[in-house]
Amino acid sequence: MKTYRIRPLPLTRMELDLAVLTYRYNYGTKIMVPIYAWYIEGADQHILIDTGAEAKMATEFRGLPAESIATFEEALSKVGIKPDDVDMVIHTHLQWDHCGNTRKCKNAKLVASETEYKFALSPHPILAPTYKKSLLMGLTFSLVDGYHEVAPGIEIIPAPGHTPGTIAVAVNTDKGKAIITGFCCTRENFEVPEEAREYLPLIPPGIHLNAVDGFESALRIKGMADILIPIHDPSFVDVESIP
Repeated sequence: MKTYRIRPLPLTRMELDLAVLTYRYNYGTKIMVPIYAWYIEGADQHILIDTGAEAKMATEFRGLPAESIATFEEALSKVGIKPDDVDMVIHTHLQWDHCGNTRKCKNAKLVASETEYKFALSPHPILAPTYKKSLLMGLTFSLVDGYHEVAPGIEIIPAPGHTPGTIAVAVNTDKGKAIITGFCCTRENFEVPEEAREYLPLIPPGIHLNAVDGFESALRIKGMADILIPIHDPSFVDVESIP
């Protein structure tokens, strides 16, 4: 079976209250949340999972304090490519911080959930501030729904709740199945406070359209993963490769 490595490419840190990501927990705890693109190393083509976003987008779109780690171009240079070299971008979802640089990948096949794409063009008011339609206009997406293998050993897994069309991405590695959650979370979503462990196996995403669906998706992804990659966890900023 073909195996790969995942290369985290951090672009931006933005300041959030951790409760934004952990539903009903960690109020008042500030955290610098990284925005990543993820490069799949070892494929026959150059594949990214998400394209991240620049710090100025966090401030202009959402009014969040943010700082730059690297430009998109600088981040890609770490894996030896330029935006024009990207062959495929798999979008976990289409909120602004996951597709902010997609337009720069002029030669890439853009993959997204059909459910997510339709929602992003006309989002429910609850989540509308987290989308920016201008980032999508003029782009052509290859739309899928359900479980879908985009390349040998790289699979899309439906993970709705955070948004209607969120997908996780499973990547075969020589240490087992690594899964990028897709839904916005950190390790704290999977480290439940001791007083709640009797009835709560994890904390669902704080930002969601449907908290129950978000809970069920997170539980399913946790159970499927040999290596779980919470998509906004700060611990990956200095990680060169997974595994």
